[in-house]
Amino acid sequence: MDKEDWKEHNDDMNKMRERRRLVFLDTIDEFKGLGFDIKTITEYQFRINDCLDIFPSNKRYHDLTKNVRGDIRGKTFNQFIRNYFGLKE
Repeated sequence: MDKEDWKEHNDDMNKMRERRRLVFLDTIDEFKGLGFDIKTITEYQFRINDCLDIFPSNKRYHDLTKNVRGDIRGKTFNQFIRNYFGLKE
């Protein structure tokens, strides 16, 4: 890959991460309506009910109660959060 190809790839990845973040912001509105406490730690990190951190740009999570980190790939944010908290889809 030459320099221009890398720049284009980097731009594409940045756009993808921003789309993920926006999708997550839409998703959390539903959970706020269900009574979940969702805090914005940074523009790229959110804390749900003081026990689950979500990093939507990278589709990663950190379970604060078990100190376990992982990947959300292959699931929507809605599916992952519902599964984590034992809610039906």
